[in-house]
This record gives sequence, structure tokens and C-alpha cells, in this order.
Amino acid sequence: MLPALAVALYLFPSEGALLLAQETTEVHGQVVNGTEGAKIPDDLNVLMLITAADGRLAGTGQAAPDAQGRFVFEDVQIVNGGSYTVSVDHQGVFYGISLDSGGLADDLLLTVFETTQDASIIHVEQHVMVVAALDKDDQLVSVLEFVRFDNPTDRTLVPDLTKVDPISFLRFALPPNPSELTVESDLPGGDIVSIGTGFALTSPVVPGAHSLNFAYSFRYQDETIAYRQSLPQGADLFQVWVPEGIPDLAVPGLTNIAPINVQGTAYRAYEARDFAPGQGLQLEITGLPLPGVWVRFTNSVTGGDFWLIAIPSALGATLAAMLLWGIIRGYRPVPAGVEPDVAARTVDPAERAAVVRAVSALDQRYQEGDLPEVEYRTQRMELTARVLDQGFSQYSGEDEKPSGEQPE
Repeated sequence: MLPALAVALYLFPSEGALLLAQETTEVHGQVVNGTEGAKIPDDLNVLMLITAADGRLAGTGQAAPDAQGRFVFEDVQIVNGGSYTVSVDHQGVFYGISLDSGGLADDLLLTVFETTQDASIIHVEQHVMVVAALDKDDQLVSVLEFVRFDNPTDRTLVPDLTKVDPISFLRFALPPNPSELTVESDLPGGDIVSIGTGFALTSPVVPGAHSLNFAYSFRYQDETIAYRQSLPQGADLFQVWVPEGIPDLAVPGLTNIAPINVQGTAYRAYEARDFAPGQGLQLEITGLPLPGVWVRFTNSVTGGDFWLIAIPSALGATLAAMLLWGIIRGYRPVPAGVEPDVAARTVDPAERAAVVRAVSALDQRYQEGDLPEVEYRTQRMELTARVLDQGFSQYSGEDEKPSGEQPE
């Protein structure tokens, strides 16, 4: 909305609202400062954005408040089914209200606040973690978390990610290796920044109550998963809800309370209370269902970890068998008078191990599609030849000298 408003004001500058309809009215209001002892700045501009019922921009306007913060928009068009947004920018934060045409007759009140960068002012009332779905075959858990919090002061929290003393932004923890994170809130627009074991928000937090929810997925390997659930802002109440349809799932570290029913779905509920900021808890979830033996084997075979172990092992066993075969087939007695070159007939274990690791990494890159087939086969043949040449060249008999002659 703000970029559209800026463009519209640039193209159609005016002291009142742009007229696009015959029926008009005057809109009165006042800007006040909600921070105790603070005054209204002299350079404020109040902006109006009119949106038609079909979402088109129907008009814009701007007005300058007087010394008492009073302002007026003259000749504001009345758009049936439209919406009106009146806002003001103070210290980089937009404060505004939205209303329909029926509310234009009322005196509007816009409250601005001074700012702070101390996130310790935020108070979390309730933090709920809901197990939304569970895929046993893929060993994947989908989670929703709901947070209700408020800013009880008379200052707006303005985050600064470069400021760590004190922390100036909201932070939320996630389990190990989360994926598909989505975040929604009633806060003004901002960014979601990955930090440590969770994420932070760069949205300003104005005084009053707010809500936030976020969804994500994570994988598990065993029947139990445990991790540190940090609560940077603390929480009066922390709960975990588990669907009754997953009977074995439990959260043993929390108190089991009466079941909760939400829109026809029953949940077993676990809770703990009174967490100070930064206290957190060790969260343990047990009874996670595991897939059958065949599914687990298939999952392990298709995973990258399996190939990192299996390829070097198989390649090492193959090379060892080939070396043994070459020794048996290629051995000849040393002619009289010729001293055997023991060092030349010994395969360097370190060299062979290095080549095996290189072949394993090459196979892994080819399997993941990072290496063209022609280049893969060429490099693999070269690496294999290094081990074979080292193991067999000394047994071919080509370097032996006739009896009585010394080796070069």
C-alpha cells in the first residue's frame, strides 16, 4: 500500500483528497503522542489512501496537522464499498487506521509513540506448539506454533539487528534442521532473519496486544527427539498439543492437563508455566512412530549418508580382491642373483585410502547430478588405474633383469 501511495502522491499532489466522485465530505482528525511527556513533531504529514471495492486505487490525499495535531481532509470522495486508510509516519514507523465510508463522519484519532530498542519490554502471555500432522513413512513432523504477546509500555520497539546489548528484536526458537518455515503476524511489514537455532523479526512492535503464528516441518530418526526449546522473551504459559489420533506421542517433561477440542479435533495437552526471559526448557517428544523395516531400509539407501559409507566400503573390498588376485596370478620366483625389491612390491595403504576416498566423492557427485557422465567416467578410470598400477606393475615381470645383471 505504501509504495502505491507514494507513487500516487507524486503523480497527483494535493492538499486534500483527489476527487474522483461527485459526492464528497470532510474528514477531521487529530494526531496525539501516546508517550508520556512527548510532544507532536512539527513536520508530520497525514496521508490518506482510498481503495475501491474492486481493489483499485480510487484516490489519495495528504494534510498537515496544526500545533495541536488537528488535521482535515476536504472534499473526500465517498466510495460505496471502498476502504480508507489514514496514516502518519513518525520516526520511521507508520501508525494508521482503516475504516469504511460510514466512519468518515467520526473524528479520527491517530496515536504515535516514541521508540525504544530494548526487547525486554515484550511480554509473552501464551506460546502453543501444535503437532499438526505426522508422516510415519517419511519420518516428518509438521508443526504450528501460536504466540500471543503484548508491548505494555508507551514506546514502540524498533528492531536493530546490529544491536545486541540490549537485544532489540523478537526471537523464536526452532527444532534442529527445520524446513518450509512460514510466519504470519499482525505486526507491520518486516523481514524474517535466520539466527542461531531460530529466527528473528525486524517488524516494529507498537504498544498493545499482538499475535504471531509460524509453521514448519522437521525430520526425526528415532522414537524420541529432544532439543532445547529456548524462550528468549519468556512465557507465562507454554503448551504442546498432540492430536488424539497419534496415541503413543507424549511430552513427558510437561504436565498433562485436560484434553482440548478445537473445531472438532481433540488434542492431548501438556503445559508448563512462568518462564523468565531466556529460561527455556529441554523439550522431549516420545512415541514417534517409525516406518516398517523395508521402508527404513529404502529411506537409508536413497539418503546421501548411506552412499558416503557404502561406496568406500564396497570399493575398498573390490580393490582388495583384485590385488589379491593379481598377486596370485602374477607372482614369479626371483631369479638367482637378483635381490627382490621389497619396497616396490608393497602397496602404500595411505595412497590407496586417498584414492578410495576420491572415488567415493566422485561417485557421490555423479549420483547427485553435479558431474557429467563423460567427465565422471574419465576421472573414475584415472583414479582406479592409480591403485591398480601401484599394486600390479611390480609383478608383471617387465622390469626383471636377466640373471647376473644389476637393475638400472
